[in-house]
Amino acid sequence: MRLFKTLAVGAMLSIASSAFADGNSYSNPVIPTSLPDPTVIRAQDGYFYLYATENHRNLPIYRSQNLVDWEFVATAFNNETRPKWNPKGAIWAPDINYVDGKYVLYYAKSTWGGEWECGIGVATADSPAGPFTDHGALFISKDLNTQNSIDPDYVEENGHKYLFWGSFHGIWGIELSDDGLSLKEGAKPQQIAGTFMEATYIHKHGGYYYLFGSAGSCCEGERSTYRVTVGRSKSLFGPYVDKQGRSLMDNHHEVVLHRSDAVVGPGHNAEIFKDDEGKEWILYHGFDANNAKAGRLVYMDRIEWIDGWPHIANDRPSTISEAPKFGNILLADPTIFNDEGTYYLYGTGGMLGHSGEGFEVYKSTDMKHWEGPCGADGGFCLKKSDATWGTTGFWAPQVFKKDGKYYFIYTANEQIAVATADSPVGPFVQDEPVCIPAETKEIDPFVFFEGKKAYLYHVRLQDGNRIFVSEMNKDLKSLKENTTRECLHAEGGWEDTANAKWTVSEGPTVVKIDKTYYLFYSCNDFRNLDYAVGYATAKSPLGPWTKHGEPIIVRGVIGENGTGHGDLFKNEAGEWQYVFHTHFSPSVVSPRKTAVVTLDFDGKDFKLREGSFHFLQLP
Repeated sequence: MRLFKTLAVGAMLSIASSAFADGNSYSNPVIPTSLPDPTVIRAQDGYFYLYATENHRNLPIYRSQNLVDWEFVATAFNNETRPKWNPKGAIWAPDINYVDGKYVLYYAKSTWGGEWECGIGVATADSPAGPFTDHGALFISKDLNTQNSIDPDYVEENGHKYLFWGSFHGIWGIELSDDGLSLKEGAKPQQIAGTFMEATYIHKHGGYYYLFGSAGSCCEGERSTYRVTVGRSKSLFGPYVDKQGRSLMDNHHEVVLHRSDAVVGPGHNAEIFKDDEGKEWILYHGFDANNAKAGRLVYMDRIEWIDGWPHIANDRPSTISEAPKFGNILLADPTIFNDEGTYYLYGTGGMLGHSGEGFEVYKSTDMKHWEGPCGADGGFCLKKSDATWGTTGFWAPQVFKKDGKYYFIYTANEQIAVATADSPVGPFVQDEPVCIPAETKEIDPFVFFEGKKAYLYHVRLQDGNRIFVSEMNKDLKSLKENTTRECLHAEGGWEDTANAKWTVSEGPTVVKIDKTYYLFYSCNDFRNLDYAVGYATAKSPLGPWTKHGEPIIVRGVIGENGTGHGDLFKNEAGEWQYVFHTHFSPSVVSPRKTAVVTLDFDGKDFKLREGSFHFLQLP
């Protein structure tokens, strides 16, 4: 959202989509097959999926790991399941989204000239590759008196769901039902742009809503005049204006992308995506000027924002360009659990793009080559359900093994819960979906075992984020509150560079070496550039704790912003390593990237090993 005729469904056809100038470049088109009106989503399995107008019957689906190399996967429908309404119509201009645990595909069904019989339909699937189940037409043009109702665009904002659409007879928007599968009762369409455009796509950036569209003729080969346009607004429903403040309702607009000598009729762009370096990319269709009969091919270019407006270099499609960078694992608050030589990585958020659904898991046998998400439930090791605690805020997990059982302790609804499984990939569930009883908000759990006793280190939200410890009862589902005491809180200096009223200390991890306990923790708000990791020592798991002094992991040493909230563990070579997150880029906090460093221990103190910092990446 803003989240073949001769091939059997499920078959895979690799596409030689790009001629690389070198390992970091690609050449356009990225898909040399006619796939008009593309829409793209990054799905649960980490792949990008592209859907397009059915030049290949029943709506083709392609996938890619890097937005450059694409392969055919399937069609969304087959002859039996394709939408039955408007039976002579073709399926045009899809828009793919992930809504409430389902892949939701909005699409137009139309014939050339059938501007009052066409309309917008909706279908759903459990997998991005389908099969999709059609739910019929949301509406047809004559139902709403909105002529030529095609080119849908779904937008979710402040808990409400909306659909925008239109083609050269005005651009319209309307609120949808809570499940997004019908119009909200009593909702009326509202016009937001004039009659110059179609192919609506609304993108939010820097406090503005940007209404992308396409003007001109789309489909006349070398005579096509299609071009990508844009206007912006402070409000989702407008007013949208150009750079001079003139209204798109009066057909004013800016042009983002013109034709070039190589590409004719560039337009109907897909969604904008960020790569691992924070650069943004947009896909669209166009004709090869030297072979227009090949149809509308898929091209890609980088979007940059200059003075608050989107720009593509030279305002023309590129021929050869720097390739997007993908591969970083995007987990915040990470933890690594080593089980019989396999490392399992867990954390907050992640690659699936819907962190509110639970927790992913990745695995590696050498800390270099990672795969996943490989959780037992569609990539998740624990998923929001009737068998788990929590509905929101799934944060900061830890995994441990006890008596042959795997335990998953985590935060949800700003409380702590414990689930169990027979495997480190889950599924982790509870006999009863409850949290550990608490009188205050508690987050960031870490369980430490000392003989037969278990201690829960955690953060209590009281007069700041403060780290506490409590002995746990034997069932590991409740605390001995009379043992609870504060370990530490942020006190200034590197721990509070913003001089905040609500100070933050969080992300505890504890190890015992000889007779000394080491408590690693992070300070400052995670959005602060100075988020950093320090440690304290004690002679008892209950403290008192003596702080080490200066932070051991900090942006001035690492060279990345927001370095913190991780987990200390030993690798198979017996070396201490600390996994943590950083900000996504110098200017963007989330999604946070997962990194690791090696720490050397001299018998008393820990020290960061020079040159050991690196991000964890997928192939």
